Amino acid sequence: MTGSVKTSTGQTVELPPLVQWRILRTDGDPCDAFAVQFAHDAALMKTLQEAVTFSAVQNGKTVFCGVVDDFEIRLDKNGLLTELTGRGMGAKLLDTQVRAAEFGSAQLEDILRDYVRSCGITKIRAESMPPVGSFVVETGYTCWQVLAGFCRHSANIRPRFDADGGLILEREKPGRKLELKGGAMKISYEQNRYGVCTQQTIINTRTGQQTTAENAQVRNLGGFTKNVTGRSGNKIRATWRTAQQRVEDAARQFRTVCVQLSGSFLAEPLDEVQLVLPKLGLFGVFTVAEVESACDDTGESCTLTMRD
Repeated sequence: MTGSVKTSTGQTVELPPLVQWRILRTDGDPCDAFAVQFAHDAALMKTLQEAVTFSAVQNGKTVFCGVVDDFEIRLDKNGLLTELTGRGMGAKLLDTQVRAAEFGSAQLEDILRDYVRSCGITKIRAESMPPVGSFVVETGYTCWQVLAGFCRHSANIRPRFDADGGLILEREKPGRKLELKGGAMKISYEQNRYGVCTQQTIINTRTGQQTTAENAQVRNLGGFTKNVTGRSGNKIRATWRTAQQRVEDAARQFRTVCVQLSGSFLAEPLDEVQLVLPKLGLFGVFTVAEVESACDDTGESCTLTMRD
């Protein structure tokens, strides 16, 4: 893998050969990330100080694009090294807080104009979404909260970014279909009932109206967590979620499988993996939530975190 940075002056500079690297891609929650190490060169100091974005290419294909958060130069047993770290383009939205605003009828273009393009995110792929009435943004909300809130309430879409740093506002669609029968370096399976909501009730404290959603799967296994949340009036605040959405969010963490394989960039978020692991008694189709590709002195590895 090779890396390059773009500076505040618009210059693109290739980095020295990478001795270690780690690239994390997610399905949008909460943010992609990277960390790379290379031999330090004093001539690169000005470039590092002015670095704004980082891009990585593997076999002629861009596998990551994000913002530079920091760099560190250190001397240890491996010599004089620079470590450059940062996050995906979603960091621009996560780190930007806004003032209060209220939309009688929020349109997608309103949200993109005020909370996405204003942060420098211009590569956007979006499907049509209906407006959201009485949409409220409170002081201190981040642009990510506003965008995610609008998309969830409008079309139940979860924003995410692709490898090129482009924003994707489309319903989740299954990616490639992969099959894993063995050959893993590490495997872990977790079924977590703690805190997974079996029943969520939303009560409108002004009208007394209430809605309830349940997770029958966890309830039938003995789950007993019941949550009650109040909301005031009929305005839709960006961070608010319906009872059904809250149950769905909790359910995403109910069953997870983590598999580490030899190699790198073997899958993408939202790919579907058919697991056939008789020794674990584990069979079924899981969706990739995170892909972490890394390289260190032991070689390349790819860790897939999958949800049921």
